Parts: sequence; structure tokens; C-alpha cells
Amino acid sequence: MKIFYRLPVSLIAFATLVFQLSAQTSEGKQTVALLEFEGRGISQLEAKTLTDRLMSEMVNTDAVIMVERNQMEEILNEQGFQQSGCTSSECAAEVGALLGVQNMVSGAFGKLGNSYTIDAKMFSVETGATIRTVSKTYKGPVDNLLTVIEVVGWEIVGLKAPQDKLDILAAADPALAAGTKKSGGGGKTLRRLMWTTLLLGGGAAAYLAATVEDPVPLPEPPALPGGSN
Repeated sequence: MKIFYRLPVSLIAFATLVFQLSAQTSEGKQTVALLEFEGRGISQLEAKTLTDRLMSEMVNTDAVIMVERNQMEEILNEQGFQQSGCTSSECAAEVGALLGVQNMVSGAFGKLGNSYTIDAKMFSVETGATIRTVSKTYKGPVDNLLTVIEVVGWEIVGLKAPQDKLDILAAADPALAAGTKKSGGGGKTLRRLMWTTLLLGGGAAAYLAATVEDPVPLPEPPALPGGSN
């Protein structure tokens, strides 16, 4: 009787989820499920709390259709899946296929010394191809760590975070904001290096050409003694 009772619950939850996703997909938005992020240097409870915050912010972007956590956990529990042990891309893709979503987001939160790391990846369930990755290394007050996660929530769906969140992030960790600005300056440096190389190379080529085309003439051989009467 216990198995007979649990099976319909799982089927009802799955049918409800499929119906909701099908209705919302007609709006042209991608369906996404978020796996619980792995915790590295932090407890799994802390990782779960941060994952919930990330999901809430992804919902706030209104750019994608997110599977609700309670529906996701109900279906996965019925099928014997443990999110905490699902860290590989293959496992995440299997979960995504089970949920009937188009894309999955997985990743990890880490802490090393006074630095916090956030690594997130969105990939296609059907092809396994990576759609987008976001990585952040944050050094600052722990109170603003949630703001960093919120910024990741916008960037992982392909949008720029609201300016007020970016301002908070810049004030909390100037190095992180400065790194974003510096990343756009590499092109000018590379172009200058290319031009310098071309000019130097051209000068060297011209010098070699001049040396080859205008060789120093050899002296005339000395006259042999008694060669003239």
C-alpha cells in the first residue's frame, strides 16, 4: 500500500510540473532547474542557503522559467535522487531530463581564507553544451556576499545586474570591480605590441635588404710583376 500511495503522488507532481512548464514556455522563455550548489570550505547547509538566494534572484530577473524547489525536490526524492551527491554534469543532465527542463544550472560555493568563490554553469540538457559560465572571487565583508550572489544570478541568465547591486559590489570589493574594467584594455596593449613588432621587423628587413643589395665591392687584385713591357 505504501508504494501504491507514493507512486501517484510522484506522477501528479510531475504532471503538474510539465503542465506549468509547457504553459509558460509559450512565452518564449527557457525553462531552467537549479541544482543545489556544492559547498567547498563551507557547510552544506550554508551552501543550500546561498543556492536558495541565487535561485530567488534568477526568478527576479524574469528572463527564464525556474522550476520551484519544492516541486523539484519532491520529484527527485520520489525517484531516489540525492541533490547533495549530484555534482557531475552527467548527473545534472539526467536530473534535467527527468524534470523536463531545457537547461540546468550547477556549481559550487567556496571559501579559502578570507576569499569566497562562486562558480556557476548553465548548460543544455539536450546537447550537454555549456551555454554560459560565471565565476567570481570576492574579498570583502561577508554581509555583501549575498549581493555578489545576486549579481551572479543576473549574469548566469545573460543579463547585466541592476546598477545598485553593482555599486554595492564595487564599494565592498574594489578589486573585483577594477578587474572587470581592466579586462577590456587588453586589446589596445596587444595592438600596440603588434605595431611595434611590425615596425621593428620592417626596420630589420630594410637593413638586411640594403646590406644584400648594396654589398661592399671587393678590392681589385694586385698587378703581377712583369706583366707589362
